Amino acid sequence: MNSKKNIVGLVLFVIVFAGFSYAQFENEAKAVIVPMSYDFGNIAQDSVVTTFYVITNEGNSLLKITNVTASCGCTAVFPEKNELKPGESTNIIVTFDSKRRSGTQHKIITVETNDPKRSIIKLTLTGNVIKE
Repeated sequence: MNSKKNIVGLVLFVIVFAGFSYAQFENEAKAVIVPMSYDFGNIAQDSVVTTFYVITNEGNSLLKITNVTASCGCTAVFPEKNELKPGESTNIIVTFDSKRRSGTQHKIITVETNDPKRSIIKLTLTGNVIKE
């Protein structure tokens, strides 16, 4: 009889723990960025290209954008907001300066958030700089 009680107790513990874990998962921030890549095509050397990526919090708690960096000093990045409520979106503005650049360009933008599943998201910026 004791073993039945132990098994029932264990099953109840697992159910309660699984429910708690699921509820905790439900209350997390979730960062979704569109697009994940942008190709600016062909541009003339010494020109500047600006685009933006949209980041949305598809989770159920506050999303914090803790850091946004670019792989090169020729690329500036700026999030319009650093905190997003559930369902809220903002732009990450990206500006590429082609001064002293030529040929195929491939830049990485790194976005760091408090999303526990994807705390670091890598975006790409590509294109071709034509020397005139």
